[in-house]
Amino acid sequence: MTPALLDDLVRAAACEVLAVRGLDLAALPADAGVERPRNPAHGEYATSVALRTAGRVGVAPRELAGWLADALVRRPEVADAEVAGPGFLNLRMTAAGRSALVADVLAAGDDYGRDGAAAVEEAADLLVRTAPAGLVEAVGVDAARYALVRGRAVDGRRTADNPLFRIQYAHARAAALIRNAAELGIEVGTDLQPLADPREGESVCAIGHFPSVVASGEPHRVARYLEALTDAFFDVHDACPVLPVGDADVTDLHRARLALVVAARVVLANGLGLLGVSAPERI
Repeated sequence: MTPALLDDLVRAAACEVLAVRGLDLAALPADAGVERPRNPAHGEYATSVALRTAGRVGVAPRELAGWLADALVRRPEVADAEVAGPGFLNLRMTAAGRSALVADVLAAGDDYGRDGAAAVEEAADLLVRTAPAGLVEAVGVDAARYALVRGRAVDGRRTADNPLFRIQYAHARAAALIRNAAELGIEVGTDLQPLADPREGESVCAIGHFPSVVASGEPHRVARYLEALTDAFFDVHDACPVLPVGDADVTDLHRARLALVVAARVVLANGLGLLGVSAPERI
């Protein structure tokens, strides 16, 4: 479930809560304000809709948030809803919700998250057109374009502390895992229930955040997002093996992790493509 779809779900639940209690539905804001919390320990997503609505209907914000929490945990996509602070609501998704998000990514493929894509591409192209003469020729298209859209010094090194190389390496590593899985006959899973590591949940959330970043139309935000997604990818990669070790049997856990790798590769490729930067299959 992407943040946009979750926003719709939260707002629908809020409408239900107000209607049951005879409160004014017109008091609801146009959106539920769903976003990623800065601290992942606070949940996968957070919403401010109760805090923004309570005063308009004469209810204490935390009370309204509690009613909304009760309504949301009855939805199959929401595993937990916790009231926080003056009336915020922290949310965690169920395996079903995560599976649906990854399925959407795999089904959309190259089209995933392309709302606002034209604005990102045009802005990135404009930066290149106004770049210092000879920059692209001197350092190469990828290094020049990424430095320009990210607002950083040009870095053409093939090292882990070069953000662009790290993103491209993550894509190449994902592509290699997909090839290796195919050679072993491992199919992409459709159920993410086996994914129990919190890092895997964070990776799903990061993947789902891509469309909202692209919708901003700002290429520097896409670049920063790709850096964060790369960090999430390697957190999972290093701790949660996708392929069976030695003679171990292939399990549903391997298939679920492979689905996550395929989804991450799709998003990395799409994001780099919007910036006009290559997504290598091998490095």
